[in-house]
Amino acid sequence: MMSTARPDEPVTRLVRRGPVTVAPTVTLRELSEVLVREEVGVALVVVDAKAVGLVSERDLVRAVAEGHDVDDDRVEDVMTFEVVAIDSQETITAAADQMLDGEIRHLLVSDGDKSLGVISIRDVLSAHRAA
Repeated sequence: MMSTARPDEPVTRLVRRGPVTVAPTVTLRELSEVLVREEVGVALVVVDAKAVGLVSERDLVRAVAEGHDVDDDRVEDVMTFEVVAIDSQETITAAADQMLDGEIRHLLVSDGDKSLGVISIRDVLSAHRAA
């Protein structure tokens, strides 16, 4: 879906839905099923409604390539523990800068302690292309 947002607009313009979430104890197979069902490339890992990590398709592929067992190994075995977030009122350009500087492909968009959604580099690029 092409964005109609402009780079100078708030990053919330790119959030299409709340974050897809999984528990750290979910198996890698269950994670893959969630990603396919929800048609997303990343899930927020939560414990007691608090983000404790992020797990992406790339993490899953890397885990399989390293020999992880998709039925026994868990999200907590392969997830990224550092959740990088951006405030909901920051601009899309600020999100692009943060992604480039941090060499990351996904950002959690938050409003205080509330997680609004996760945006991808594709979302950001679409906004820049639309401009």
